[in-house]
Amino acid sequence: MTPTLKAADKIQYGFKRVTVANLFEPDDHPAYPSRLRGESEKWVRECSKPQLTPGVPEEVAFLFETARGSMVYGLFFLPLAALATEEGFRVLEAGVRHRCKQLGLGKKKSGKADAFPEKPYLDLVDALHGAGKISEDELPIWKSMVGLRNNFSHRTSASIRARHEAIAQLAYIAELLNRLFK
Repeated sequence: MTPTLKAADKIQYGFKRVTVANLFEPDDHPAYPSRLRGESEKWVRECSKPQLTPGVPEEVAFLFETARGSMVYGLFFLPLAALATEEGFRVLEAGVRHRCKQLGLGKKKSGKADAFPEKPYLDLVDALHGAGKISEDELPIWKSMVGLRNNFSHRTSASIRARHEAIAQLAYIAELLNRLFK
Protein backbone atom coordinates (compact mmCIF):
# COMPACT_ATOMS: atom_id res chain seq x y z
CA MET A 1 0.00 0.00 0.00
CA THR A 2 1.36 3.38 -1.01
CA PRO A 3 1.35 5.98 1.76
CA THR A 4 -0.71 9.09 1.14
CA LEU A 5 1.63 11.93 0.32
CA LYS A 6 1.21 15.38 1.77
CA ALA A 7 1.07 18.29 -0.67
CA ALA A 8 4.68 19.19 0.22
CA ASP A 9 5.82 15.70 -0.91
CA LYS A 10 4.26 15.89 -4.35
CA ILE A 11 5.83 16.98 -7.59
CA GLN A 12 7.79 20.19 -7.38
CA TYR A 13 10.12 21.59 -10.04
CA GLY A 14 9.00 18.81 -12.39
CA PHE A 15 9.96 15.94 -10.09
CA LYS A 16 9.04 14.67 -6.65
CA ARG A 17 10.36 16.34 -3.57
CA VAL A 18 12.18 13.48 -1.83
CA THR A 19 11.07 12.82 1.74
CA VAL A 20 11.33 9.93 4.15
CA ALA A 21 7.74 9.01 3.30
CA ASN A 22 8.30 8.76 -0.47
CA LEU A 23 11.99 7.85 -0.68
CA PHE A 24 11.37 4.39 -2.17
CA GLU A 25 8.35 5.29 -4.27
CA PRO A 26 8.81 5.71 -8.03
CA ASP A 27 9.02 9.30 -9.16
CA ASP A 28 5.94 9.70 -11.33
CA HIS A 29 6.40 12.85 -13.34
CA PRO A 30 3.06 13.56 -15.08
CA ALA A 31 4.71 13.65 -18.52
CA TYR A 32 7.05 10.71 -17.79
CA PRO A 33 5.22 8.25 -15.54
CA SER A 34 7.31 5.28 -14.47
CA ARG A 35 4.58 2.69 -14.99
CA LEU A 36 6.80 0.53 -12.78
CA ARG A 37 5.01 0.76 -9.47
CA GLY A 38 5.89 -2.45 -7.65
CA GLU A 39 8.18 -3.52 -10.50
CA SER A 40 11.55 -2.18 -9.45
CA GLU A 41 13.16 -5.52 -10.33
CA LYS A 42 12.04 -5.06 -13.93
CA TRP A 43 13.69 -1.62 -14.05
CA VAL A 44 16.95 -2.93 -12.59
CA ARG A 45 16.95 -5.73 -15.20
CA GLU A 46 16.42 -3.18 -17.99
CA CYS A 47 19.24 -1.01 -16.66
CA SER A 48 21.50 -4.09 -16.44
CA LYS A 49 21.06 -5.12 -20.09
CA PRO A 50 23.67 -2.81 -21.63
CA GLN A 51 27.01 -4.51 -21.05
CA LEU A 52 30.58 -3.53 -21.83
CA THR A 53 32.94 -6.06 -23.33
CA PRO A 54 36.09 -7.07 -21.42
CA GLY A 55 38.18 -4.97 -23.81
CA VAL A 56 36.87 -1.73 -22.33
CA PRO A 57 39.42 -0.50 -19.74
CA GLU A 58 38.47 -0.77 -16.11
CA GLU A 59 38.65 3.01 -15.61
CA VAL A 60 36.06 3.55 -18.35
CA ALA A 61 33.91 0.64 -17.15
CA PHE A 62 33.92 2.18 -13.65
CA LEU A 63 32.56 5.45 -15.06
CA PHE A 64 29.94 3.55 -17.07
CA GLU A 65 28.82 1.62 -13.98
CA THR A 66 28.49 4.90 -12.08
CA ALA A 67 26.16 6.15 -14.81
CA ARG A 68 24.23 2.87 -14.68
CA GLY A 69 23.82 3.14 -10.90
CA SER A 70 22.38 6.61 -11.30
CA MET A 71 20.04 5.24 -13.95
CA VAL A 72 18.81 2.53 -11.56
CA TYR A 73 18.05 5.08 -8.85
CA GLY A 74 16.34 7.22 -11.49
CA LEU A 75 13.31 5.07 -10.75
CA PHE A 76 12.98 6.86 -7.42
CA PHE A 77 14.22 10.29 -8.49
CA LEU A 78 13.64 10.97 -12.18
CA PRO A 79 16.41 13.58 -12.66
CA LEU A 80 18.98 10.86 -11.93
CA ALA A 81 17.98 9.07 -15.15
CA ALA A 82 18.74 12.25 -17.10
CA LEU A 83 22.00 12.75 -15.20
CA ALA A 84 23.00 9.18 -16.05
CA THR A 85 22.66 9.81 -19.77
CA GLU A 86 24.54 13.09 -19.44
CA GLU A 87 27.31 11.26 -17.61
CA GLY A 88 27.36 8.87 -20.54
CA PHE A 89 28.72 11.63 -22.79
CA ARG A 90 31.61 12.12 -20.37
CA VAL A 91 32.17 8.35 -20.26
CA LEU A 92 32.47 8.35 -24.05
CA GLU A 93 35.06 11.10 -23.87
CA ALA A 94 37.02 9.13 -21.28
CA GLY A 95 36.82 6.14 -23.62
CA VAL A 96 38.25 8.21 -26.48
CA ARG A 97 41.12 9.42 -24.33
CA HIS A 98 41.92 5.91 -23.06
CA ARG A 99 41.77 4.41 -26.55
CA CYS A 100 44.12 7.06 -27.94
CA LYS A 101 46.53 6.40 -25.10
CA GLN A 102 46.38 2.63 -25.72
CA LEU A 103 47.17 3.18 -29.39
CA GLY A 104 49.90 5.76 -28.78
CA LEU A 105 47.98 8.38 -30.76
CA GLY A 106 48.76 11.19 -28.36
CA LYS A 107 52.43 11.42 -29.18
CA LYS A 108 53.91 14.65 -30.48
CA LYS A 109 56.17 14.51 -33.53
CA SER A 110 59.12 14.68 -31.15
CA GLY A 111 58.06 11.29 -29.77
CA LYS A 112 57.18 12.70 -26.37
CA ALA A 113 53.78 11.87 -24.97
CA ASP A 114 51.18 14.57 -25.37
CA ALA A 115 49.07 15.57 -22.39
CA PHE A 116 45.77 13.79 -23.03
CA PRO A 117 43.73 15.96 -20.68
CA GLU A 118 44.91 19.01 -22.65
CA LYS A 119 44.28 17.58 -26.11
CA PRO A 120 40.88 18.59 -27.54
CA TYR A 121 38.34 15.79 -27.78
CA LEU A 122 37.69 16.43 -31.48
CA ASP A 123 41.41 16.06 -32.27
CA LEU A 124 41.40 12.71 -30.51
CA VAL A 125 38.30 11.57 -32.40
CA ASP A 126 40.01 12.54 -35.67
CA ALA A 127 43.11 10.59 -34.61
CA LEU A 128 41.00 7.50 -33.88
CA HIS A 129 39.26 7.90 -37.22
CA GLY A 130 42.63 8.15 -38.95
CA ALA A 131 43.74 4.97 -37.16
CA GLY A 132 40.65 3.14 -38.40
CA LYS A 133 39.06 2.83 -34.95
CA ILE A 134 36.12 5.10 -35.75
CA SER A 135 34.43 4.47 -39.10
CA GLU A 136 33.48 7.19 -41.56
CA ASP A 137 29.82 6.42 -40.83
CA GLU A 138 30.26 6.86 -37.07
CA LEU A 139 32.53 9.91 -37.22
CA PRO A 140 29.64 12.44 -37.08
CA ILE A 141 28.18 10.61 -34.08
CA TRP A 142 31.44 10.77 -32.14
CA LYS A 143 31.93 14.41 -33.08
CA SER A 144 28.42 15.31 -31.95
CA MET A 145 29.05 13.92 -28.47
CA VAL A 146 31.21 16.89 -27.45
CA GLY A 147 28.38 19.29 -28.30
CA LEU A 148 25.87 17.19 -26.39
CA ARG A 149 28.19 16.96 -23.39
CA ASN A 150 28.75 20.70 -23.42
CA ASN A 151 25.05 21.47 -23.81
CA PHE A 152 24.21 19.38 -20.76
CA SER A 153 27.22 20.44 -18.69
CA HIS A 154 26.62 24.15 -19.23
CA ARG A 155 22.86 24.27 -19.11
CA THR A 156 20.80 26.82 -17.26
CA SER A 157 17.82 24.59 -16.46
CA ALA A 158 17.20 21.02 -15.35
CA SER A 159 16.35 18.31 -17.82
CA ILE A 160 13.90 15.49 -17.39
CA ARG A 161 13.94 12.51 -19.75
CA ALA A 162 11.60 9.62 -20.19
CA ARG A 163 13.12 6.52 -18.63
CA HIS A 164 12.84 4.47 -21.83
CA GLU A 165 14.80 7.18 -23.69
CA ALA A 166 17.43 7.29 -20.96
CA ILE A 167 17.96 3.51 -20.97
CA ALA A 168 18.18 3.52 -24.79
CA GLN A 169 20.91 6.18 -24.57
CA LEU A 170 22.83 4.14 -22.00
CA ALA A 171 22.63 1.09 -24.29
CA TYR A 172 23.89 3.14 -27.24
CA ILE A 173 26.82 4.43 -25.21
CA ALA A 174 27.73 0.83 -24.35
CA GLU A 175 27.59 -0.11 -28.06
CA LEU A 176 29.87 2.77 -29.04
CA LEU A 177 32.39 1.95 -26.33
CA ASN A 178 32.40 -1.74 -27.23
CA ARG A 179 33.10 -0.93 -30.89
CA LEU A 180 35.82 1.55 -29.95
CA PHE A 181 37.72 -1.04 -27.92
CA LYS A 182 37.49 -3.94 -30.39
